[in-house]
Amino acid sequence: MELSPALWAIKHKIKNEVGFPIEFQKRRFLFDIYNDLSPFQVLLKPPQIGATVMNALKSFWVAKKLRRQIIYTLPTISDVQDMVGGSFNRIIAQNPILMEWVKDHDTVEQKSVGNSIIFYRGTFTAKQAMMIPSGLNIHDEVDASNMEVITQYENRLQAQEDGGWRWYFSHPSLAGHGVDVYWEQSDKKEWFITCEVCHTEQILTWPDSIKDEVYICKNCGRALSDTARICGVWKATSQGDFSGYHISQLMLYNKSAKDIIKAFNDPQKDKQYFYNYVLGLPFIGSEDRIEPKTVLMNCVDEVNDYYKKDDRVIIGCDTGHGIHYVLRNQQGVFLYGHETEITASKDPYDKIAKFLETFEKSVAIFDQGGDLIGVRKLQAKYPGRVFLVFYRKDRKSNDYVEWGVDDEFGTVRVDRNRQMTIMVEQMRDIGRYRLNGTKDEWAEFASHFGFLYREEIITDAKPGKDDRSLLGAEYVWKRNGPDHFCHALLYSDIGMQRFNHEKAVVFGAKDVFEGIRKAQIVSDGGVQLLWPK
Repeated sequence: MELSPALWAIKHKIKNEVGFPIEFQKRRFLFDIYNDLSPFQVLLKPPQIGATVMNALKSFWVAKKLRRQIIYTLPTISDVQDMVGGSFNRIIAQNPILMEWVKDHDTVEQKSVGNSIIFYRGTFTAKQAMMIPSGLNIHDEVDASNMEVITQYENRLQAQEDGGWRWYFSHPSLAGHGVDVYWEQSDKKEWFITCEVCHTEQILTWPDSIKDEVYICKNCGRALSDTARICGVWKATSQGDFSGYHISQLMLYNKSAKDIIKAFNDPQKDKQYFYNYVLGLPFIGSEDRIEPKTVLMNCVDEVNDYYKKDDRVIIGCDTGHGIHYVLRNQQGVFLYGHETEITASKDPYDKIAKFLETFEKSVAIFDQGGDLIGVRKLQAKYPGRVFLVFYRKDRKSNDYVEWGVDDEFGTVRVDRNRQMTIMVEQMRDIGRYRLNGTKDEWAEFASHFGFLYREEIITDAKPGKDDRSLLGAEYVWKRNGPDHFCHALLYSDIGMQRFNHEKAVVFGAKDVFEGIRKAQIVSDGGVQLLWPK
């Protein structure tokens, strides 16, 4: 009964993080994925299908039963803190067998499981990938991660006689990016269901499998029951080195045809959101832009306790046409604004100086394209807390952000288009950014994203060659209107990566739920500053 992860989960009545037992009756599509121990795996999926719990349980099982050391990556260190310190620790606390396997007092960033260790790492610094040998790399939320660092993790597998295992899981974003790269190298398994009337085998697809707000058979047009959708079988549709699975919401017992239609027609969500988060497919089309309404989906009516002394505030500043700024901390982005007034006794830099005074541990990051005199004055007044960003052309290097040292201290050099792409993809991954306040309050901020677009530039055109793989090409982010808040947010991202990593939390059976921050809901959605205007 313990020869596979799924049978082990059934035998020990394994529960998820909120105490519900793992079951495969209504989500039969997960059974084979749980049991798949292929060395190379890839999963295209929408959110909320049980993949996170599956990833955690499979990693524990492989570490214990197969004695493989594991590196488990999430996009950022903060994601590691949230996922491991929250969900994974709760899964352990819910299951006696896991409490036996996982030793007390492991940190959030590593856990001993039997004789093996699982290391939890982020992907936004190359140092995270160094000095850890691994027999299995599990990469979760691939499309929101830094792909260059994910590639570097492959080097940690070289000591393995079998070359090591690599598993990739994510909701997709763009065709040819992130998890889709590995999907294209897979056998592309799809969930085939059978019509109970005409017995035709088929894959549920949009829009052909839905009509008049019900799921229908593509052959006879009769309605498909929930049982027919649940009782499918995985079949490969291609050949490849990876064992690949594609899950869509059309397969879920709790997603009706009406739900799918409503998601498609939702005016608050763009077409790419429907493809990525409902169909579980990479988007092909106008993928090179992000709609303001998508940005506004990240708004949360919650109080940001930015006045807490132990929560560092990062100030991102774009100096085009005055100073556009955003303020954020680990809890979210809580303030943005624009200062232009210049008089004999006042300039826009006074506003940033006020922020630096108010928040004792705050850090300000400016672009180098504006008034350098104002930045230099702030650097002199607040040593070690004011930095200047220089954009550069993307390089073939894992270090896409470089912080200056010695004579270069106070400067940061950033691969412009790579960082911009990461920011846009994380903004699409709703909830990764948290904009504290209402959609009305953040409308001006979101509008700047509507002026961004990405263009493919051919850099090495060869006469007579029309195969794109033979051409040199790069993607460049451009604008057709004001995009100042986009860059201010980008600079704050850089600061968060460097200065706002939380310390590891000690795990133990007694304290697993302690220290979990409770949200404070704001009735009017307002964001109030604590200092006088």
